[in-house]
Amino acid sequence: MTAGGLSARRARWGGAFSVLSCALAIVTLLALARSVLAMTYLNVRFAGDVDPLSRAISYYVFVERGAEVFDATLIAVAAATATLLAGMAQLRIRLGTGAGVLFGLWCAALLLCVAFPTDNSPRIETVSGWIHQFAGASLFVTLPLAGLALSRVLAGQPGWATAARVLRGLALGAVLLALGYLAARLPDLLPWWQFPGALDWRAVSGLIQRALFALELGMLVVLAISLLRVSWSAVRDQRRAAAAAGTRSPVSTP
Repeated sequence: MTAGGLSARRARWGGAFSVLSCALAIVTLLALARSVLAMTYLNVRFAGDVDPLSRAISYYVFVERGAEVFDATLIAVAAATATLLAGMAQLRIRLGTGAGVLFGLWCAALLLCVAFPTDNSPRIETVSGWIHQFAGASLFVTLPLAGLALSRVLAGQPGWATAARVLRGLALGAVLLALGYLAARLPDLLPWWQFPGALDWRAVSGLIQRALFALELGMLVVLAISLLRVSWSAVRDQRRAAAAAGTRSPVSTP
């Protein structure tokens, strides 16, 4: 095979990977949009059953048909994360070991929260409830840390600098909210300790958790939009290059 033929073949393969990356970005955005709508529905529809200010989102599984919507939402977010990472891989973006492990733990924790619901009681009493608590706690740590690690990688990638800055800002905000949520749950984690009223934030712990989850979804949306933009730009550039190469190729005469 000639050097020109080899270059053309590589260009075609690169174009195919860019198209696949573009498609995966669209799938990711659709899954995330569905998740946002589903969580909004749960918060509005069952505001009278699950107080959005003080109760965790896990308790939606105990309202009528809430479990179906809640579980499907977490599964959709895990699937969206997987398709997002697959799309980035098509553009040869290496996450790094740290970010890759953290994203994997985030997806695993989402699925564990689905498989093991929390207890519908003031205190955790079952194995399922404890698994859910530990998995849920990891959700608010793994993705922000993964975002911080990934932002350093993306900062050096062409076309990703803006996304890296936004991702870093959202991840830092999520870390602060995660610390706030931990502080709000301390009276439950340390029931023997008498907390002053000014330090007892349980009345707004549900709101902090929802804001944190919204920031995490925002991180994924930013990455998906950036993936779509970069991959579409690559497809467009490759088509232009192919068209230019076609016009320059000599025309054979009989």
